Amino acid sequence: MRFSEIQRKEIIAANSGRFLGYVEDAVVHKDTGYVEAFVVAEPKKFMAFSGNQKEVLKIPIEDIIVVGKDIILVKGLD
Repeated sequence: MRFSEIQRKEIIAANSGRFLGYVEDAVVHKDTGYVEAFVVAEPKKFMAFSGNQKEVLKIPIEDIIVVGKDIILVKGLD
């Protein structure tokens, strides 16, 4: 699967069903080349006057339950 396909999927918390955002980047282990985590930008709930600062989450690969056709379900974030 290409990274661009992962970026198009919604990240959803399995416990609450809450939309967490979309994958913006990946953390890759420098020696093995394996993806260790996805970096997800949280959606803004309101317009902030502080500029373009985004809250980000790092979701470890171990917390991914399933990668579906349209979404990625993750655990342990609620």
